Amino acid sequence: MNKTEAQDKFEEFLMIMDDQLEALKDEAAKRDIQLDSSLADLERLERLFDLMSEGLDTDAKASLVVTFARHLGEIVRLRFGGTWHLPLSDEKNINFNAPVIVGHTPIAGLEFAPLSVMRAYALRRKPGTLRRAVEADIHIKPVDLSGLIEPE
Repeated sequence: MNKTEAQDKFEEFLMIMDDQLEALKDEAAKRDIQLDSSLADLERLERLFDLMSEGLDTDAKASLVVTFARHLGEIVRLRFGGTWHLPLSDEKNINFNAPVIVGHTPIAGLEFAPLSVMRAYALRRKPGTLRRAVEADIHIKPVDLSGLIEPE
């Protein structure tokens, strides 16, 4: 993998962001769905994806997933802070070479992966997937592992 090419593609991803988001809002409006980048958009995005993806082939759906992931990422970025980032330093990172949002929680290094979340929704179409993913990333609950410690 050429990291310079990956970074160039990421910069292009960011440069066309506004046009892609505007086009998605226009498509939503045609279907009487108003997107405003609020948290209420999470359910609206699911409904809109279902409508727009109906009858599409695999490649067209994959392209649609990227467009929707942009909006999902922007909701997190605008509502909770943070920036778009392209993880390229660790090839073992599950989000390696995929745009993520970072800096949206006080937990350093936490990445919100809108592409992965949208892909998960596209595969299973389970209502509430987007909201659960955002909530799980924003309102992290510590896991109590104390029960796993063996007595000495």
